[in-house]
Amino acid sequence: MLINLSKCVGCGACALACKTENNTEHQKGGTKYNWADYLTFTTGTFAGGDVGFEARPVLCNHCTSPGCVPMCPVVPPAIYKTATNITMVDEARCIGCQLCQDGCPYSSRDVVSDGVQYSVLHYNPANTPTQSFWDDTTAVISGGTSTPAGVVTAATQKPPYKNAYTHSSYSAVRPQTTLGVVEKCYFCDHRLQNGLLPYCVVSCPAGARVFGDLNDSTSIISALLASNPYKRLKNNTGTWLTGTGTDPNVYYIGDFVANPPVAINEVENLPIKKLLLFPNPVIDIAHLEFELESSTPVTITIYNIMGKEVRKVKQNEHTSSGKQKVEISVAGLSAGTYICTVLTNDDILSANFVVAK
Repeated sequence: MLINLSKCVGCGACALACKTENNTEHQKGGTKYNWADYLTFTTGTFAGGDVGFEARPVLCNHCTSPGCVPMCPVVPPAIYKTATNITMVDEARCIGCQLCQDGCPYSSRDVVSDGVQYSVLHYNPANTPTQSFWDDTTAVISGGTSTPAGVVTAATQKPPYKNAYTHSSYSAVRPQTTLGVVEKCYFCDHRLQNGLLPYCVVSCPAGARVFGDLNDSTSIISALLASNPYKRLKNNTGTWLTGTGTDPNVYYIGDFVANPPVAINEVENLPIKKLLLFPNPVIDIAHLEFELESSTPVTITIYNIMGKEVRKVKQNEHTSSGKQKVEISVAGLSAGTYICTVLTNDDILSANFVVAK
């Protein structure tokens, strides 16, 4: 995989898309359960007027010489390399010893205690229910009525955004086991086997990710690496690799630009404000909330990740001032990442959202 940092806008759509595609759970016990994650760096001070920001997407590097594989004591190893160079975990053979986490320079047993922001290997403890967040019967908002367990009941599945798929080595939802089981990014091998790209690649609204065959000199990823200087990560603190190390197969080109030009902003010459859209991911109905300072025509449009209009919700509809609540049906939209914009005479409000399967 190649990630073009000059195209990345730091929106986090890759992480959200991965979480819904692979049914990973909420952070708990020092583990984030984010197969696709991102590092963030901030420099300077507000007082000094020199604040700098960088977002850097991260994931399992599927190293050619991985540190995790030789650490596995199981025979044959529970963590292994496939014929296509994907680092795979066979959860049926995993004994939950976590030695793979110790051998991987991009992993840590406890993200919180070690002070690092992410780990590519995640451990589901022995005899502990996975997706335990959705067992909670406490109201999400104090005084409210919606609980995680109630959402599961309404959705009739756990997690409620469950994406059902099959694979010979890993489950769509990791099982509760007597020994514990490790999970990680597999480049969405269940999708690759069906001729589809990893879901983070498909869902990136900026097209910052490229996936392909490094052994094919005519592939797009090979051409980009041949024509651009690249760098690779050394560990999970954000240090760049000098030399080959574990020979990671995730490459970065370009540099993150904190304030890239936004096409719609250039065309309309209006400030872009955040639009409140929930729930996110959306299964049936998306709820929009925004406030108008004065009466104005309102246009609400949904675009796909390539910027192509896919649905016009409102077209220059005169709207009175005050708080606005709009419901949008996502029926007919395929699963993926979309952009919703609300255009008025004074503002553009925008939000990215994911349509779940």
